[in-house]
Amino acid sequence: MATWNEFIAAAPELAAAAESRWPGIVALERGELGPQTVFQVAYLATIRPDGRPRLHPFCPVLADGRLFAAIPPKSPKGHDLRRDPRCAIHALPGPEDDELLVLALATEAADDATRAVVVRVVERSGGRRMIATVSQHPLFEFDIAQVDVARWVNIGQRGTYAERLRWRADD
Repeated sequence: MATWNEFIAAAPELAAAAESRWPGIVALERGELGPQTVFQVAYLATIRPDGRPRLHPFCPVLADGRLFAAIPPKSPKGHDLRRDPRCAIHALPGPEDDELLVLALATEAADDATRAVVVRVVERSGGRRMIATVSQHPLFEFDIAQVDVARWVNIGQRGTYAERLRWRADD
């Protein structure tokens, strides 16, 4: 397992492609505030008690080189992650249908120091709802097992194909 910063250090080229899918949250973490500084919606796939997948929209947060999500207390995704921490995070497709998939294990972060780091980053956005969310809701950290990035070539033409890159924490 790895943090987001460990992933960047291990695979900088792939990390740059991955970060291009989340320009707002990357800029926010780095303190580079501007028109692109927004929270991107992504999808979090969790595992239901019966073993079937469940898909949820959410806003990932990068803080201190780590990947987080604040999840409402009554949300099924939080219950799923507490029971089975395995999950998949998929960014919305990019302008050229670029894809980002993160396979991870989620852990609830209960300590005040971690929450303070996340809140400080989110406060830079000025988004009151998001600040309230990360201040009050259960906070989960994602330990990264694998990152996949795909870029589609010749979109809309005969012979369209995906160039795929993969990094695994155990590599």
